[in-house]
Amino acid sequence: MKPVITGFFDHNQSHSIEAQIECANRHRITHLSLRMYKDETLLERTEGKIKELTMAIRQSKLKVAIIDPMIAVYDLHDDKKHEEALDAFKYMVELAVHLKATHLYLKIPILTDVVKEFELVKERLTPFIQFAQKHKKTIILEPYGNQRVGVYAYLLKKFKKNEFFVLFDPVYMMMNKEPETTAYRLLKNRIGAVRAIDADPSGSPRLLGYGKTGIVTVFKKLLRDDYRGFLLVDNAFFDDVLVEETEKPGFFKRLFSKEKKRKEHAKTDLAHRLFPNEENRDVTYDDIIDNQIEVIKRVFK
Repeated sequence: MKPVITGFFDHNQSHSIEAQIECANRHRITHLSLRMYKDETLLERTEGKIKELTMAIRQSKLKVAIIDPMIAVYDLHDDKKHEEALDAFKYMVELAVHLKATHLYLKIPILTDVVKEFELVKERLTPFIQFAQKHKKTIILEPYGNQRVGVYAYLLKKFKKNEFFVLFDPVYMMMNKEPETTAYRLLKNRIGAVRAIDADPSGSPRLLGYGKTGIVTVFKKLLRDDYRGFLLVDNAFFDDVLVEETEKPGFFKRLFSKEKKRKEHAKTDLAHRLFPNEENRDVTYDDIIDNQIEVIKRVFK
């Protein structure tokens, strides 16, 4: 069994579910991941919109892989924020049941020392885990901020194997100055999803294999270890490169000009990489997704 290719295809202003479904179908992706719907996070949706969303997914015959609740992180010691986050998560688990989604992202609370604060961390995470398990859903912890890989490795060691998994984000690891091979070794037994993305040392997106994250090396390790989780092909090209800047007057004009030139250079580089014989071709977001899928399938053939 091969990894499942999925992604969040809401990289436009409308976040229309129809557009997301259409994008998944164009790229022959059978599993869609969700976080936005009609300019709102799923957590903000109304009852009417959830019925629309559920109907659209059912009619599309796509499976829902991951739901990102996009719940704000909170301080580990804040009881009120903890209860609010737990209520929001329960709400999203119920949505996952309606959509037949199998996995949900979750961010751990803000902490300073996972070893010293472990008992409270355990107390905070346990009700999330229990509610997810009650409804047969799986939690994938999503790293954020500058939390080190060691934090997640410690939690994986202290919690039981089936209680949660971790999202492996190669750009996050690189920006935290953590070697991808070390991060992979520490997390490999509990990786539930991998962001199939690459970037240069500044964090600007690059096509797979053209950045400095070591993502292709990670792919090979995943293949060796018979990885069967999710590979997410969404990336930052849409906002970072493809969206046209709105010209700003006066003081900001020089900044606008510099940013415009940067994007034009990035587009030229993409055309050179993707279409070496058609360097004047306008690269689309679909072209980038196609390239990501092609690289993934080449490795995991």
